[in-house]
Amino acid sequence: MASRATAVQAPGYRLGPFEFASGISALNAWTWLYACLAIMPVISFLSFSQPYVLTEIIGIPPDRHGQVTGLLITMHEVVVLALVSFAGGLSDRVGRRPLYAIGTLVAGAGFLAYGLASSVADLYVGRFIYAIGLAFVGVMIAVTAADYPAETSRGKLAGVSGVLNGLGIGLATALFAALPTIFQSRGLDSAAAGRAMLFTMAGLAAFTALAMQLGLKGGTPQGRGARMPLLRIVQTGVRQGLENPRLLVCYAGSFISRADLTLVATFVSLWLQRVGRDEGLDGPEALARAGLMFALIQGSALVWAPVAGWLIDRWHRLACVVAALLVAAVGYTLLGLQEQPFAPMGYLGCVLVGIGQMSVILSVTGLLGQETPLDVRGSVIGLAGFCGSLGILMTSLAGGYLFDYWRISGPIILVGGANLAAFVLALVVWLRSGRPVRFDPAEARSSSTMGAALH
Repeated sequence: MASRATAVQAPGYRLGPFEFASGISALNAWTWLYACLAIMPVISFLSFSQPYVLTEIIGIPPDRHGQVTGLLITMHEVVVLALVSFAGGLSDRVGRRPLYAIGTLVAGAGFLAYGLASSVADLYVGRFIYAIGLAFVGVMIAVTAADYPAETSRGKLAGVSGVLNGLGIGLATALFAALPTIFQSRGLDSAAAGRAMLFTMAGLAAFTALAMQLGLKGGTPQGRGARMPLLRIVQTGVRQGLENPRLLVCYAGSFISRADLTLVATFVSLWLQRVGRDEGLDGPEALARAGLMFALIQGSALVWAPVAGWLIDRWHRLACVVAALLVAAVGYTLLGLQEQPFAPMGYLGCVLVGIGQMSVILSVTGLLGQETPLDVRGSVIGLAGFCGSLGILMTSLAGGYLFDYWRISGPIILVGGANLAAFVLALVVWLRSGRPVRFDPAEARSSSTMGAALH
């Protein structure tokens, strides 16, 4: 049974309207904000650069890219599935900082291995190393997002981190556009320029890992590691989810939100390019039209993030999850049903997808942090990460089948239906909770511990 901490704790660092948790210093806070920005190029750059690596460095023809990429991604997600719960439980014993820094450093080693690759087999080795790093990084992003905000600023700081994450993805895109050109202008051929690009990203990852180790808060939020075996910590995280219906909603939301991100990055772009070509556009024109729609989705998400954060601190977080899932369900379904997506209704669908996707991510992050006791937070969030990786695998497999055998917008409709199913679950839990509307910090479990259950 959870027990509240009775000691009065000094408030954490305050930055304007943003209040950090007790024990978080200015150095900790600013390092965490830097990490929210800098970690996204580490996470997303390899996906952007994959076609360049396959073509220019390894020499694989484009008609084989799909097969090789699909196998690499599948292996990546299997590794993540195997490690995320372990990473979350381990963070409840050794703390977040070393795992975040080591995971980032290992991901950088994956870039280094990619840069040294000369065959497809070498790419599998590099991707395996990279996946190990990202398994730890992904969980630590979510755990620190729960650790660092004070309860009354959880939504606002989630909005800030969402904006920084979006800017980080933009930085990754800019680096991919600029680095090969810069290195080629210095006399390197396309293969050597690509290798230099990957070595540069390895250096960025190493620098970010060092900054994390020097600037993030050490230990765990309760000041010590849990005094029980690692396996029992993970089992406790599973039990917490089974005992708390709100955490089940968070697990469902994690499954959906990670699947959403994959779908937008893969199937929406493929669908829009196919429609563009069917309308008589050549390859570059179709790509530009799809890029505009993709930018509309991401731009809407980025602009909406601070608004969503403010709403999450004002209204009940479970109610926010319910609303977010409904908006996402409507957005994906509306977009997927369009025969002519390059029309006003298609643009409206893109805006709703961006708003819904960001709202689900941020509201689930807020509710997950609020509902998780301090000393098993890593375990619970590790399980949420497991659900997210499972969502990516299932959506990729089912979406690919629907894309090939039903309709090319089938994956978008599929995720719309998945958001609707999660909405029904969240709505039932909200109704059974008494239909709360306003946010009440007093009901948060984020300052409690499992107490005697740990010993």
